[in-house]
Amino acid sequence: MIRPKVKIKAFYVFNAMAIGLLLISLLLYIFFESTKNKISHINKQANIEYVSSLAENLSSDIIRVSQKDLFLSLKEDAILKEYIESDLKLFVTTKYKYIYLVSKNKIDNSFMVLADSSRNEHEKQALKHLYQLSQKENFQKVFTQKKSLYIKHKEKQAQGASYLKPIIIDGIVEGIIVVEFSLQEQETIFFELKTLENMFKVAIGFFTLIFIFIIWFSIIDKKREKEKNIAFENLETETQKVHELNDTLEHKVAIEVEKNRLQDQQLVQQSRLAQMGEMISMIAHQWRQPLGAISVTSGNINLHARLNTLDKDTAIELTEKISEYSQHLSSTIDDFREFFKPNKERKKTNYAEILKSVLNIVEISINNKNIRLLKDLQCKDSFYTYPNEVKQVLLNLIKNAEDILLEKGPEKPYIKISSYKEENQLILEVSDNGGGVPEDIIQNIFDPYFSTKMQKGGTGLGLYMSKTIIEKHCHGKLIASNNQEGACFKIILGVNHE
Repeated sequence: MIRPKVKIKAFYVFNAMAIGLLLISLLLYIFFESTKNKISHINKQANIEYVSSLAENLSSDIIRVSQKDLFLSLKEDAILKEYIESDLKLFVTTKYKYIYLVSKNKIDNSFMVLADSSRNEHEKQALKHLYQLSQKENFQKVFTQKKSLYIKHKEKQAQGASYLKPIIIDGIVEGIIVVEFSLQEQETIFFELKTLENMFKVAIGFFTLIFIFIIWFSIIDKKREKEKNIAFENLETETQKVHELNDTLEHKVAIEVEKNRLQDQQLVQQSRLAQMGEMISMIAHQWRQPLGAISVTSGNINLHARLNTLDKDTAIELTEKISEYSQHLSSTIDDFREFFKPNKERKKTNYAEILKSVLNIVEISINNKNIRLLKDLQCKDSFYTYPNEVKQVLLNLIKNAEDILLEKGPEKPYIKISSYKEENQLILEVSDNGGGVPEDIIQNIFDPYFSTKMQKGGTGLGLYMSKTIIEKHCHGKLIASNNQEGACFKIILGVNHE
């Protein structure tokens, strides 16, 4: 009789999947680390570029109004000192609060603050502390090298940095413009990035557990197959005499049985692999949007920093969005883990709340791609459902509309989201002006593994899972059609009471 070898092949397939899963998670983490370092570098360069420009303007103005010996000029001319101090105060903000002018006494080579931006005694005391942080050796270094100097304070409570700009008259350093500025915004950004990094580490830990489970499962599976082969050999020995009596008939029966057993084993393996691959694909599909939104928000922080419009409120708003996207990454794993459990609790919600939560993730990305987002929410009724699952479906429909608009490139692209009530049906509609779905495939778009974006990384699971969620879990309907300008997807839920 022929003994099957299918299990040995499955063992290697499982191992390859486990290693690939772990490598993908590590590559994602490495990509995030690279992005984090770029954000840090760009933020630092933006600070230095701005404060360098500020100091350059002040230096030019001081050179214009002062005499050759700046130290004596300011010591003897009170009007000149008052003018320069008023000039320094013009550039004071909550971030660049302390700006002062230091010069050297040519008699005893000591350094003195000749003019500053302080307005009261409290600010003068704070400025005095920052003056001491800068240290006289740094002033001497600027006088000697005739170059600007950037210093980040090591004291944690300071959370700031100093920028020293030499004032050079006729090739001689006559003084130093010192700008003390806060790094609180940068520290806040770094804290949020660290939080996101921790989320990635948790994800890597999760994938590592999956890796260990698959390896363990493969070893157990191989061991079980080995035991089956041993039992098969024992059975073959015991039935040898029967084979001799009816060799021809038994040989035929054995061949057919073996074929059926191989087919059963192959179906089981395919089912296992399909379930695992489907779960991984769905998680990846759901992660793609918030990761893209994190990238866009980081770009916004970069842009605001470069344009010097990154105030405290903007920084807090953008970093809170990054935190929200990170929490979505974590909650997605929990949502999929609980997906097939029957005892999930329904909650009271409405379409406006669901849409608001989804737009927190995708609205920035859509706006940055010059796609208009039109909202017409007429349905105010509340209903009981599974909000997270409906959000996932809506997120997928909006993302699909965005992708088709970017691909087709209509003149004035838009995504329209409408809600209304028809009799006892509550309808949420997502439509676009991307030209619609070809009529020859519209009946297939909800089939598993059917996708028009296979070459661009599509899995064919997005609309399939969306329909499964709405119709099997939320007891509603998800239908697709074309209107005059593009595709239209409708989520239809019935009015219900708890």
